[in-house]
Amino acid sequence: MRPTVLLLAATAAALVTPNKGRGQQISLFGGQEKPSEQNAVQTWWDALPNAGSLLSSVEERITKSIRHSKLDNFLALVDAEDEDEEDDPHAHPPHGGHGKHGHPGDPDKTIYELIKDSKHATKFAKLIEEHDEIKQLLDNTEHNYTLFVPTDRAFDHIHRGHHGGKDGDNDDDDDHKHKKPSKEFLLSFLKYHIAPGLYPVHRIRAVRTIPTTLTPSALDTSTSTSTRHHHPQRIRAFTTPFVHRTRLNFRTRPVGPDFVAKNGLLHAIDFPLIPPPSQTSIIRLLPGQFSTLALALETTGLGEELDGLKRSGGGTLFAPTNHAWTALGPRANAFLFSEKGRKYLRALVKYHVVVNETLYSDAYYRGGDGSGDKEEVVRVGGGYWHVDLPSLLEGKPISVDVKTWKGFVSIVVNGFVRFVVRDGVADDGVVQVVGRVLIPPHKHHGGHGVSGAEEGEMSLEELKARLEPYLEESEPSVGREFMGDL
Repeated sequence: MRPTVLLLAATAAALVTPNKGRGQQISLFGGQEKPSEQNAVQTWWDALPNAGSLLSSVEERITKSIRHSKLDNFLALVDAEDEDEEDDPHAHPPHGGHGKHGHPGDPDKTIYELIKDSKHATKFAKLIEEHDEIKQLLDNTEHNYTLFVPTDRAFDHIHRGHHGGKDGDNDDDDDHKHKKPSKEFLLSFLKYHIAPGLYPVHRIRAVRTIPTTLTPSALDTSTSTSTRHHHPQRIRAFTTPFVHRTRLNFRTRPVGPDFVAKNGLLHAIDFPLIPPPSQTSIIRLLPGQFSTLALALETTGLGEELDGLKRSGGGTLFAPTNHAWTALGPRANAFLFSEKGRKYLRALVKYHVVVNETLYSDAYYRGGDGSGDKEEVVRVGGGYWHVDLPSLLEGKPISVDVKTWKGFVSIVVNGFVRFVVRDGVADDGVVQVVGRVLIPPHKHHGGHGVSGAEEGEMSLEELKARLEPYLEESEPSVGREFMGDL
């Protein structure tokens, strides 16, 4: 019984791990005038009083996706729809008119002009008016853009989610609703709703991620001439097969048809697109799926190290679910989360981390040392595509195979571990959810972490043998006192 009790205690502890920097409270329209650090997006998330509530619906859909992934490989990423989710009758388009040839919108007006005239996106239009850079961008006719427009009702959803109930349930929160976060955050917020180029409905249904005009510094890369290349933050796009229901970043739905403008397209959406936090924040904020991984990052000190790591090209975090950790077996988990096993756990988690290379299911950002000997952006096309990613564990490679067929995508790691949820976009890269814990190869083995134990429970002895060659001579003191109490 003791191993099981220890594992349950460890998992529960992750749910109450304090989040550093959350001393001040802020909602989408409430908080500080300026961020306490340069990363305005992460500052906003850290100061949010109940960030988990904002992502509760995201976690629910991730859970459903994982549940459905066991049924069919090609339908592994189907987002189950709620029974009450019909098209919102209150989610009006940005402009109710019809342009030439019967298309909604007005091809003689710019995106900015359409938004300014809209009666149903006044809150979003007010934010645009306060940022000249965005006004000029959306009024520019030299380039085409696609703007995702949250309706006024979409902002109401955010307030209800943040304050834990229906409007008016908590008068103490009224002041927060009328305050604004930092201008830096709002600028990032607006940029995240703009995609360069044209993305009509049919194209959104065909892609897996959408680039935006937001360029987080962690995704930047440099060349030998010290020129910075700003890579776009992306939006996760997924369309349920056969019924063609589309979601952006799990929660947001485009509502209605394409709306044509002189310099692009507009889409009404039922929930704002909020720039994502860091990889480690995502793991902490989704305890129903990642509490064990969150505990592993905390007790090994890797979470803090990754948060402070300077990146070039972002990074890829392969995130095993709680179920994936359970599949290791009670003996292995009890050992890994013990005092003696912490060095092994640190090595194991490092094998799930790739820095300076961000692999989405349809794009690949490559950073490096600035020598310029790597291609910076690779488009992952159709058919079959393979890449070996160097992990944080002495560069031991993680093998990834991407296969696409008629719009479906299947991604396999190290020959047998499948992506159960793909493209969890983060401020500093991407989180790819995997159905098994990745085991590194033997020290002198030329291949990847594949063994005969992949379909069943790996013995503790085999797990220790795999990890022992990678143990560090010293380990961080983070979590030592905490684990001793267990």
